[in-house]
Amino acid sequence: MPISVPPSLRPSIPKPPEVVDRDAVWGALSDMWHRPEAALLMGLGRRRAGKSWVLARFARAVHGIYYQATKRTETEQLAALSQLVGERFGDAALSQGVAFPHWDALFGYLTRQAAGGPLLLVLDEFPYLAEAAPALPSILQAVWDHQWSGAQVKVILNGSHISAMRRLEASDQPLYGRRTGRLQFPPFTLEHVPAFVPGYGARDVLRTYGIFGGLPGHLALLRPDESLAANVARLILDPGGRLADDAERLLDGFLGEADVHYSILQAIANGQHTWSRITSRVGKPGGSLSRPMRWLEEMQVVARHVPITDDPRTSRRASYRLADPYLAFWHRFVAPLVAAGETSLTSPDALWSARIAPALNDHMGHVFEELCRGWAARSTRLPFRPVRVGAWWDGTSEHEIDVVALGPDRELLVGECKWGPVDDHDLVRLRARATRLHAELPASAQGGPLIVACFSARGEWGPGVARDIASGAVQGVRGEELLAG
Repeated sequence: MPISVPPSLRPSIPKPPEVVDRDAVWGALSDMWHRPEAALLMGLGRRRAGKSWVLARFARAVHGIYYQATKRTETEQLAALSQLVGERFGDAALSQGVAFPHWDALFGYLTRQAAGGPLLLVLDEFPYLAEAAPALPSILQAVWDHQWSGAQVKVILNGSHISAMRRLEASDQPLYGRRTGRLQFPPFTLEHVPAFVPGYGARDVLRTYGIFGGLPGHLALLRPDESLAANVARLILDPGGRLADDAERLLDGFLGEADVHYSILQAIANGQHTWSRITSRVGKPGGSLSRPMRWLEEMQVVARHVPITDDPRTSRRASYRLADPYLAFWHRFVAPLVAAGETSLTSPDALWSARIAPALNDHMGHVFEELCRGWAARSTRLPFRPVRVGAWWDGTSEHEIDVVALGPDRELLVGECKWGPVDDHDLVRLRARATRLHAELPASAQGGPLIVACFSARGEWGPGVARDIASGAVQGVRGEELLAG
């Protein structure tokens, strides 16, 4: 029986310098590789999240096999993978185009090759492969149960179709219960952005995140020697830019008919955040939108929020937001320009100056609120470690608090967020709303210390706010502090 080596004693697989961050994923892959047993990992994350970038480089580091499926027939997929297997093992017949006759033969071959040590097989964009070969999950189940249980085959099934990837693990699916691990590829957070634009000031870093979001595939397109305006003009406002129509084509690879889904995104981007207002804007009854909305949530394109005092499963005060700042920016600013034909008639620089820059502060206000909530969730400056972070609003949405954090010992933080200055009236209103919020908290969460925070991207305060910050009665947080965590 193989001896399990503690993780601290296992040699690590060096991470290539071109892989930015993703230390947790790389560490999980290294740990999987050194464990003396078979592994079946599921990787999932949105397109342009860097999944393929990381997995292909890990496969290269351990001399594994990396295959990215495309929308081709089963025969073509099997032939392409057979050739890669042949090249990996120096098999002349396979590498020159003599494909395996079926999947069982290919997996049997890999089982024999793994007899002498660990072998990695990455099947990227697996939903495309399963669509071409519907029996493949069942075949993998049989191979896993009967051939790979005693081998050191390491298999990673990866995909951007998050809904389809999660479906693979459902209780009625062949691979249910077989997964040994999961790899998550979330978008980068604000702290990663300066690495892509090292010469930008804090407010331009915040704007960069607010326009391009956190997907590594988007951030990697930025030219750090260009201004933010120039990058936006080149990549988004120029009809030939790399991100000019990325948002417009986001769902095309996953859905045959996505008109309703795009209409939902457009409605939310234009300020319709409640279910009733979204259905009214789209012009369809709520029953017909439930499934598309649920799919958009599963795909991590739309985020459903409820007041921090509510149970997410039963709340009737849900608010819907686009989860990606780039999508929100594109649908709010670029989609109307495209529809009116302005991107074809007006230069990108002129569009930035006349149509984007004057309205950008309003867009950044919502982005800044979300960044402040992220800061509250991870900051070491707070006197407690939050167990929940969110926002709060009452039943009429007349009274709102941008940042609310609950602590383990009944601590409560409330925060006001402003892309511009926080004035004295904002602070008075925040304290009044904190009283309303406190009344909605369960008795078990009441009675603890109250921390009041004011967030200003510019670091500008009214005179009363400044005095309270100086005295320690209020915690003041500037925009640049969000970058440091």
